Amino acid sequence: MIGVARAVLDAATGATPERGITATAADDQLVRAVAAGERAALELLYRRHAPWLAARLAARTSSRDLAEEALQDTFLAAWRGARGYHGSGGVPAWLWGIARRRLASLARRQPRVALSLTLVAEGVDPAAGPEEAALGQDASARIRAAIEHLPTDQRAAITAVVYQGQSIRQAAQATGVPEGTIKSRLHRARLRIHQELQP
Repeated sequence: MIGVARAVLDAATGATPERGITATAADDQLVRAVAAGERAALELLYRRHAPWLAARLAARTSSRDLAEEALQDTFLAAWRGARGYHGSGGVPAWLWGIARRRLASLARRQPRVALSLTLVAEGVDPAAGPEEAALGQDASARIRAAIEHLPTDQRAAITAVVYQGQSIRQAAQATGVPEGTIKSRLHRARLRIHQELQP
């Protein structure tokens, strides 16, 4: 996680003097300091919000790399766009909005299945913009149809892990099979879904 923070900070343009930002600073103070070019404020913002953002992003995609890239992009966008933050909705909502948009943008560049079984698991986010909502509804319908065509064991694995949010271990215990079997079923299911989603 710290490596990601360092990469974000290194990608940000130029170092600036630190102005006494403390770990107890409120989120909006940190964003104002980030807007003024204070790298320490970005690092504090990252340490405070990256863990929950990483978890939410990971829950929305089957690709760990995609989630990590979206997290990096979120804080880089926060660094570059902090002056555009006006305090409505709070800093966590602002960061989550950036993260959702970055994930959606990155997912559009990936194969259709990377657009995540999450849209199926969570449905369309009511706070999503029109483009995201339309994309999510279309992807959800197509993925649901593909899941219905899976063999029973693969459909059960997808249902447990994606829809119900179980870990691999929990799904394995619930079905009485080894964790490797669940992973294999998920892998085969994703491949089949990907094939079905091909034009």
